[in-house]
Amino acid sequence: MKSIRAFILLAMPVLAIMYACQGQSGHAIKGTIQNAGSLQVVLEQAHFDRSNVAMGRVAADANGNFSIEQKEPFSEGLYRLTIGAKRMYFMLGGDENTVEIKGDLNTIDRMDVEVTGSKTFTCYADVIKGLIANPPRDPQGARDAVKKGCSPLMQAFLATQLLGNNAAQFMDDFKAANTALATAMPGSKYAADYAAMVTSIETQAGQQMAGEKIKVGEMAPEISLPDPTGKTRNLSDLKGKVVLLDFWASWCGPCRRANPHVVEVYNKYKDKGFDVFSVSLDGADPRSGMPAEQAKAKEADGKKKWIAAIDQDQLSWKNHVSDLKHWGSAPAAVYGVTGIPKTFLIGRDGKIIAINPRDNLEQELLKVL
Repeated sequence: MKSIRAFILLAMPVLAIMYACQGQSGHAIKGTIQNAGSLQVVLEQAHFDRSNVAMGRVAADANGNFSIEQKEPFSEGLYRLTIGAKRMYFMLGGDENTVEIKGDLNTIDRMDVEVTGSKTFTCYADVIKGLIANPPRDPQGARDAVKKGCSPLMQAFLATQLLGNNAAQFMDDFKAANTALATAMPGSKYAADYAAMVTSIETQAGQQMAGEKIKVGEMAPEISLPDPTGKTRNLSDLKGKVVLLDFWASWCGPCRRANPHVVEVYNKYKDKGFDVFSVSLDGADPRSGMPAEQAKAKEADGKKKWIAAIDQDQLSWKNHVSDLKHWGSAPAAVYGVTGIPKTFLIGRDGKIIAINPRDNLEQELLKVL
């Protein structure tokens, strides 16, 4: 989603500070930054569309002291401070007079700074330092971190950073942030840019859904394949439960990284009517044209790795199936799977509820359990 990413300013944990105008006293960003002696210091106001408004440029003295002053008060917003080659983003609430920053040039991009004169900046720094020290382990952890933002603008920015990689899966979160920001800062560039971003996410999500072979609201096609012991398991046997149909493989790195979250959700809701039906794309693709003996050996090796991965990742549900045909998998063709992991959430009536609910799996599940 290149157009969506264009709105996202930077990836965690690298952060930045801002530009400001030099001149009359009254409002200032001051700093004492070790190892920044004689470096250029530039302050900018930053926006969601990646545009920046220059506010000032000064040279730090030999001890790393600088002051960027301006006549008018700083407006509420996101700012970027560049010192030499280092950058740091921060936020101001619009009620500041003089903000002072103390730190070391080598660690300011990790928000290892002391701040006085701005509750908003202090709040933002605390949130970022907490994220760097303890990165969110799952989507709910990311949502909880977003809520720590001390203003609608801060929460909106944190949402782009923490949820933006899978933006279409977090539409409810982005819509809520959009509404709060529009209410708090009506008519602002921040609100307008964020609304444009949310619209872009919705448009691309709609285009993606339109291209799916199996669509939300349709009945999930039957899958009937053997499990590792040779027993045939049918997807239709789980009708009456909410089921996550998960296409994966032992050789798929993203699949293996996603498995712990699926396990967590399964263990949490298995007694409430939730189950998982996993289809492995291990084995040998019959379309490859390899000799029969080689294909048979590859299939056998794929089965061993499939079974080992089930054990290693603690995938404790019973419904694991595969025709051991790799990308030649019959169910993958039926469901239009061209990349994995690919998941489908199926309702109790056997109809598709959501496609690719990965990071927002629990959120989608709670809508129907």
